[in-house]
Amino acid sequence: MQAFLRPRPLTSLLALLLVLTAALTQAASAQTPTQPAPAVQLTPYTTPDQTASAGVPSGWKAEGSQTTITLTGPQNESIILGRVYIARNAAFQAGQKPGGPADLAMPYNAPLGQKLIMIYQQGYALAGKPLPQIAFTSATPLQVPAILGQCGRFVASLNGGGDPAKIMGIFCSFPNDSNGFSKNFLLVAQAPAANAAQEAPIAQAVFSSYRIPQAMLAKKLAPVTLPPPPSSGPGAGMSSTLWGLQQSNIMATCMDEGVIREYGPRQLPRECGGLAPNP
Repeated sequence: MQAFLRPRPLTSLLALLLVLTAALTQAASAQTPTQPAPAVQLTPYTTPDQTASAGVPSGWKAEGSQTTITLTGPQNESIILGRVYIARNAAFQAGQKPGGPADLAMPYNAPLGQKLIMIYQQGYALAGKPLPQIAFTSATPLQVPAILGQCGRFVASLNGGGDPAKIMGIFCSFPNDSNGFSKNFLLVAQAPAANAAQEAPIAQAVFSSYRIPQAMLAKKLAPVTLPPPPSSGPGAGMSSTLWGLQQSNIMATCMDEGVIREYGPRQLPRECGGLAPNP
């Protein structure tokens, strides 16, 4: 089953974290004078199921499984690494779960920022909390191949009944599958608004330390419903399982080379919309 997992210098997820680190650096520098940031000391943490690892700052706690890690800090900070939300393509109603594998229903054609807001509103509603108010300070689309759907960087203020907070990260909404399901991928750091700028170097260090095995990454990016193989051309005659594995590996390649390393058309493989031969 790992025949389609091609070795890469960086997994697509790790590379994506480097973009997030740059976004956090820009956000912090916009709020504080330029000065050397002290090195952040991290203690290695690996999930019990061995699907992901990250560094944990002093005084923070970490827990995780299935490639997702959640860290909580001593001053009400939090960092979520690699959370995936499955959505069914339907009208959004906060607090309603559509059943099956879906965490929520939301229109697939909704703007990317609205999707992120709906995911937050769903989480608050299921927890019995008032719906949060989210106002974007910045939202920058990332140019990604069609196989990856939509991705963007964001910085926003969050008011959800407690103290005002700042959130910043990267959010991706992958394409709808044949049954109307889509995966939505979130990397996010949150801190009280008054401390957000000072917490940015910690978030940067944690994001940069995140690791996930390539096989698990391909599984994480794969569509909920495996696509049927084509009747002719490349992939014809494959089983749905093998075709799905191949397509998820292509997604990983395009995320790595198209989003992070920002290869131009001459360097990107044809499977990612470029002109270079496929690996």
